[in-house]
Formats: sequence, structure tokens, C-alpha cells
Amino acid sequence: MYILGISCYYHDSAAALLQDGMLIAAAAEERFSRIKHDSEFPRLAINFCLEQAGITAADLDYVVFYEKPFRKFDRILQSSLSGFPRSLGLFRESMLTWFSSKLWIKGKLLDELRIESIRLLFSEHHLSHAASAFFASPFDEAAILTVDGVGEWATATMGVGRGSEIHIDNELRWPHSLGMLYSTFTAFLGFEVNEGEYKVMGMAPYGEPRYIDKVWQLLRVSDDGAIELDLDYFSFHYSKYGFLSK
Repeated sequence: MYILGISCYYHDSAAALLQDGMLIAAAAEERFSRIKHDSEFPRLAINFCLEQAGITAADLDYVVFYEKPFRKFDRILQSSLSGFPRSLGLFRESMLTWFSSKLWIKGKLLDELRIESIRLLFSEHHLSHAASAFFASPFDEAAILTVDGVGEWATATMGVGRGSEIHIDNELRWPHSLGMLYSTFTAFLGFEVNEGEYKVMGMAPYGEPRYIDKVWQLLRVSDDGAIELDLDYFSFHYSKYGFLSK
């Protein structure tokens, strides 16, 4: 069985091909297009994966997209409406992006690969993260934690992997996000979001925790480990221009 996984239209588009559960090939589109963090449809990466396996798209049993676009679109609409009128600029820019490409990803995949719609599947964003970690690990059973900026609505999840199954038990939801907190600091330090986070991580061991009391003013941590951001300090949920409101 051949399964092709695809991500695109956010950052670092990529494709990966599995044969009977074994990874055959994987590549980021930027490696072929030479465009750093290329987010466009990963046509070149897909062709590479198929060529490595010596097959065509007609031989694929399933094609899986890494998240559910309509659930993500629902979150963007609700967030924009709840933040109106401050969110008008963000809403306008988001709609231009979504109506130009993201909303039509199903049709794009079917047209590009010429497969039947029954062979096209959409995974949840954080489930894709969990699967990429657990199914590639040597463990038959493991606790799973995923943390990033945001997927559809979830910003972090906890669950358990057993055998060939993953069960997500708890999730943290937008706009409370440890990933967005990290990106806020990335922007505050003058680095590009979704690119410069590794620089912040790399510099962290050389710093001194002189401002930890100020950092704790930005969020609260509950007894079960969930975080709640003080949104008075942030603007990422309604503004396209920055992350901090103070």
C-alpha cells in the first residue's frame, strides 16, 4: 500500500511517501524550488517521492493532507468576528489567502494527482504531529504531547499511542498557545516569525533569567498544566502587524 502525505500553503511545503508503513521518500519543496520556506503546492517534492518509489500517482492507495482546512477556516472566521473591528486588517488579508488557494486544496489535489476523491483523506493538524512522532518511534506504547502555534483550533494536545492507534485525550485551544507565546518573543527580539525561533532557542543557554517575573505576568498555569495567556498583552489574535499589544 502506498500513502502520500502532503503539507502546503503555510510554510515549508513538503511531501512524504510510505509503502506498507515504511518511509520511502520525503522532501521539502524548497530543496527543489530553491525558495526558502517555499509554501506553494509541493509539486516537485511529490514528483521526487514518486520517482524514488518508481511509481505514478495512479499507484497511490491514499493521499493525506496534514490538516482539515474547513475547521481551520472556521477558527479564522470566528476569531476575526470576535475581534472586530480591530481584526479587520487581519480578516482582509486572511480572506485573500484563503480564497486564492487554501479553500480549494481538495480540488487542487484531485486535479494535480488525478486520483478519485475516495482516496483523498484529511487528518487533524495535531494528530499529524503525533503520528509523525509515535509511528516513527521504536515504542509500541507511549504518552504523546504535541505543542505548536495552532492547528485547526488546538494549540497543544495530550494523548496515548498504542500499536497502530493514537487517542487524543486533552487539548489546549486557540488563542491560548505556548507556540504563539514563543513566536511573540521571537518577534519581540527582532527575528522573523516561523523562521527565527531556532535562533531564540540557540541563544537561550547563553542568557540569564533576569526577566522571569515579567514573563510570568503574561500567562497563568493551571494545576493540570494548561496555560492561559493574558490576552491584554498580545495582538496576534486580531492584528497582522505584530504580536504584542503593550
